[in-house]
Amino acid sequence: MASRDPLLPNAGIIARREYRDRVRGPLYMASTVVLMGLALLVALAPIGIRYFDRGTVTRIAIVSSDGGLAQRAVAVADTVLNGPPSGVDPATWQKPYHLEVTTTAGAEAAFTKGELAGVMAVERLPTGQVDVTLRTYEGPNSPRSQILAVAAFGIGVLDWSSRLPAGTDAPLFVTPAFHVDSINTATDGGRPLDPQETASRGFLGVVFVVLLFMSVIIYGMWVATGVAAEKSSRVMELMISAASPRQMLAGKVVGIGAAGLTQYLAIALPALVVLAFQDRIAEAILGPGWSQGTPIVGLTPMLLAGYGVFFLLGFGLFALIYAAMGSFVSRPDDLQTLSLPLSLVAIVGYLTAIVALSGGGGTWIRVASFVPPFSPFVMLARIMITAVQPWELAVSVGLLVAAVAVVSVVATRMYAAGVLLYGQRPGVRAFVAAARRAG
Repeated sequence: MASRDPLLPNAGIIARREYRDRVRGPLYMASTVVLMGLALLVALAPIGIRYFDRGTVTRIAIVSSDGGLAQRAVAVADTVLNGPPSGVDPATWQKPYHLEVTTTAGAEAAFTKGELAGVMAVERLPTGQVDVTLRTYEGPNSPRSQILAVAAFGIGVLDWSSRLPAGTDAPLFVTPAFHVDSINTATDGGRPLDPQETASRGFLGVVFVVLLFMSVIIYGMWVATGVAAEKSSRVMELMISAASPRQMLAGKVVGIGAAGLTQYLAIALPALVVLAFQDRIAEAILGPGWSQGTPIVGLTPMLLAGYGVFFLLGFGLFALIYAAMGSFVSRPDDLQTLSLPLSLVAIVGYLTAIVALSGGGGTWIRVASFVPPFSPFVMLARIMITAVQPWELAVSVGLLVAAVAVVSVVATRMYAAGVLLYGQRPGVRAFVAAARRAG
């Protein structure tokens, strides 16, 4: 006969036991230390790359049949690529790029040997248009290719200006202004974000969504495995006589989930601290001028609070389903089959959030941000990079809370039914019959 004591005392005892057993395990401690070290290495990787790359001088050759045009190309490209960063002494600062004018044959030979990072062929067409072709091992969207595309525009402007007749009354070429007026840009206290903050929000959005997805999959399976292990060892039969299925389910989700979140915080917090002070660390190791802008410059307390709300509600929703699923298998080995549909749901939410972070999706993104179980991923992505109205956020959180409440009731009945299913595959008919008996 299940105990009818209040929920909290029995659920609390179960949760504390589960948390203590998990945290004290040697595998838990070892994996936490290893994962924490990996997270710190990832956070420090940009500084390491800059450290080993700081003495590297990238060579780019410029070839042209017109010597004057080639020299103008060198002047413009040097200005674009070799501008000294703030905080350094221009007299002692080493330029990262070396630009040289050479012949086509010499440039081709050096490029084939790997001595050149790129070859810019600059020619003037009969129409007067400057044609620039960049040969490089990198793709067209690489940062260097995009910078040199800007340089190509400057070369064309300089060449056009230099060929104006002396004493001409023709107006000089004026570079056109370009502005982006987005009506869906995230704000901070009513102020539109600047480009650096926008880029930082996009980076943080990817990190937060990936962490949420990994936590749901990894720690959700912890919950399911813990339930399945107790059922296979018949320990559940003893425990179910001292606590109700609702207390058992709540204790499992809270205890094992708390152990997983403890490990998650131990891994994530040091990495976030390193990211926050990445520029200061880089300047302390490499000297001034090596800072590239902290990747979490756009992070605010409200964003952290929003991430915490969606993380806890999203994890709670999936953990309840994982716990109910674990009670339906007789062996932990069978969990992979039942976990696949739930993993696919999380993958859909994750991929939708990634699309939202890239600025795509349209109506589907907006709808998915309100629909559990996708909303923890998608609404989290929306608040990072776009303007979300307060009522939208309230509706999304409200629907997610309601979904957690409904799922907890359904999961409790599934958990109680799953305890009765030994030695058989949990088909739909068997579950419905067992659920009726459990009710």
